[in-house]
Amino acid sequence: MCTFGQKTITATLLQQDSLAVDRFVAMDNFGALYVIQNNILMKRLDGKEWQYNNFQMGKITSVDILNPLKITLFYEDFNTVIVLDNTLNEIKRTDFNIIEDFKNLAAATTANDRNLWIFDTNTQQLEVYNYVQQKTPVQNLPIPEKFVTLKSNYNFCRVLTETKLYLYNIYGSLLSEKPLEGATDFDMTNEEIIFLKDQQLHYSKDDEVYLINIPSDGIAIKQFSLHDDILYIYDGIVLYRFQLKKPTKE
Repeated sequence: MCTFGQKTITATLLQQDSLAVDRFVAMDNFGALYVIQNNILMKRLDGKEWQYNNFQMGKITSVDILNPLKITLFYEDFNTVIVLDNTLNEIKRTDFNIIEDFKNLAAATTANDRNLWIFDTNTQQLEVYNYVQQKTPVQNLPIPEKFVTLKSNYNFCRVLTETKLYLYNIYGSLLSEKPLEGATDFDMTNEEIIFLKDQQLHYSKDDEVYLINIPSDGIAIKQFSLHDDILYIYDGIVLYRFQLKKPTKE
């Protein structure tokens, strides 16, 4: 990943809506909004709302809606992953404290078929874990840096550490290892990355990095996501939707 310069891309404001929730999660392919309020996961679509709560599991660590029919919930305090259907009914629960091969998870997201991408802090390894067979078909080499977060789709996973961004495929191959120091969060598509560094969002593709020029001044970025070329930013009060003007090759 290249060093930071003055290259920028423009984000055009499309819409902004008041939103009083604790956390914005994302929008799915069907236009449903996912949020967390009072530790309850809520799905809102066309005036309807579905809820899932499991207070005995502690705080919801992450929600992955890559597959809206199999939503992945991760509860780090209880080392447990719960898969929900599209109306937020529980399909499968995996308690990693009691499986035969104990794992201490820092993150869990959706992979292909009945698999999860998980990061085991005991081994510092990214794994593909089949939650039906309770087996690990793919396990990568340990990552030496301190883990920050990971994001994934069905066939690829990126792991962010304090100094680097790693890209893996579903077969366990390390495809790239690029310097990225100081980033605190990111989102991704197959080829694009949006990452947060020093409260500024950056866009990256093909090893080029661009500062995202956001026209609305003073947005405190609480959560953000990228979906179908739309950048969503939530500041705790308003949900903003921006269209990114992507860079073109000269």
